[in-house]
Amino acid sequence: MEFAKGTEPVFDWHTDPYWRNRRLSPAQIQIHDVRLEGLRQDVGAMLEMREVLLSTLVPELEERDRLSETIPIEAATKIRNEQVQLKSLANEFGWMNVLRSNKVQNTIHNAEDSRKCRWIHISSKFSDYLSGCLLALSDWNKHPHRTAAALQQLEHLINQQERFSKHGRYFAPFFQHLGQDFVDEEEKEDTPMLLSVPFLDWTVDGETPPLRFQVDPREGFASSRSTSHLLRSILQHFYRLEDTSDRESQQVFTKHKPWATDRNLDLKVRRWYGYYPTALNVDELWVLVVDARHIVTFSSNQSWKARWPPLQLSARIMEVSFRGIRNNLINTSNRHNEQDYTSSTHVIAALNGALGMLHRSFWTDITLCLSDRYASYLGHLQYRLHRSPSTKLVMDLLQVQEELNIIISIMEQQMELVGNFQGV
Repeated sequence: MEFAKGTEPVFDWHTDPYWRNRRLSPAQIQIHDVRLEGLRQDVGAMLEMREVLLSTLVPELEERDRLSETIPIEAATKIRNEQVQLKSLANEFGWMNVLRSNKVQNTIHNAEDSRKCRWIHISSKFSDYLSGCLLALSDWNKHPHRTAAALQQLEHLINQQERFSKHGRYFAPFFQHLGQDFVDEEEKEDTPMLLSVPFLDWTVDGETPPLRFQVDPREGFASSRSTSHLLRSILQHFYRLEDTSDRESQQVFTKHKPWATDRNLDLKVRRWYGYYPTALNVDELWVLVVDARHIVTFSSNQSWKARWPPLQLSARIMEVSFRGIRNNLINTSNRHNEQDYTSSTHVIAALNGALGMLHRSFWTDITLCLSDRYASYLGHLQYRLHRSPSTKLVMDLLQVQEELNIIISIMEQQMELVGNFQGV
């Protein structure tokens, strides 16, 4: 097949029955590599993050059944039920093992297939994916019994931290290393870890625009048998057992529309967001550290938003959080070649991208950040209350206070988790 010059070759994954029967395919995940590159002569070697073109994976995927055929099940566990479970996971997710590489880049002169770290982002939140990604991306040639033990601990951890509500499943904020006790920092770095934290994101009132792609066809459908974690509004996050549909229109983001009376602000909002941010959601960031060089993140599918400006979480992490950390590494490192970037570093980048999404500390020139929306609406209500007091205005003020208390509680959970993570 011939392709136009300068364009990415398009591979139709759905023509292969192998991918039609898989929960995940290469077309539904984003793969990024962090490498040292010497593209700029004035600064020397510099860490860069590049998205891997899916068409370049076609030759590697010829060995997609390698793990399912060679996984050392007998060495991993002697329990029959666990062996069957491992084999089932390997058959479903084993193709992802071709994405793993043990070639670590040390200098810019190393081979092209070496890297500092590989980051995979999946825009879907099915807890089944956690076990599948950990199994597929682990190194089964070293200590297979430890990997099997980590998978068992992961399953127990999911059952322990998962909560249920009228609006779907969700995780309590937590992080935990998986596996045996580690002796030194190097062994700790190679130990799997799972982290989950809630974060705030804007959306539109009513039905969202069409998605650019969908990872799992079951996404967005609530079911007692489904392991999906649905995107929830800020009221659904707090009122876990109540129907909030009649109160969603009372959200501050929905009621307060400052662009309606400010033409200049209206142009800025339409240029920056693409849509009017008229609702507030609570999403979850899952971070699965496989080892020091491989990490997987999960969040809800927000592919209807733009990648530039980077309004999607993965784009924000890549374009803003990573570059900020990279620049700090350059400023604090004596020699550029000593720059390292591991999974632990990328956990910090992912947390920075998610937790700072609606705050001015993340975007210094963001239009209508979270604090601006509430401060502007509170000022508007106080002015009206001063001019013409009424019971309705008092109730509106109480509604704002209620939402602010929910936001503060979420941010306190975030700060507590980050503080505990820093102390480990």
